[in-house]
Amino acid sequence: MGIRIQLIALAIGIVFFLGILRYIKKNSFNPGQSVLWIILCLFFISIPLLEPFYKWIATDIIGIVDARHIIYIFIIGFLLIYIFYLTSKVTKMSDQIQNLISFTAILENRISEKK
Repeated sequence: MGIRIQLIALAIGIVFFLGILRYIKKNSFNPGQSVLWIILCLFFISIPLLEPFYKWIATDIIGIVDARHIIYIFIIGFLLIYIFYLTSKVTKMSDQIQNLISFTAILENRISEKK
């Protein structure tokens, strides 16, 4: 990998890591989201530091000729995990909203019966 890619990855990792720490201090992220984003930041920071390791994984283990593609694979994998996480949260919220609607309808029915 070129030095530009390494420097950009390092800069992105550090900036995102500092931003995530700021959001964690403000309690804006829940722990599950924080862990996912910290893992992504650590990956970006590790690109220039562990380049030979990533090249070895890409070429010898996975069989990818160009080691830069491992970055794309990791990022796509991260996005898929994050989308799965968000989908599970949306499903849980949808179920909670449905329960709330049912509970509200029952309460409104009881209130109208008392009048």
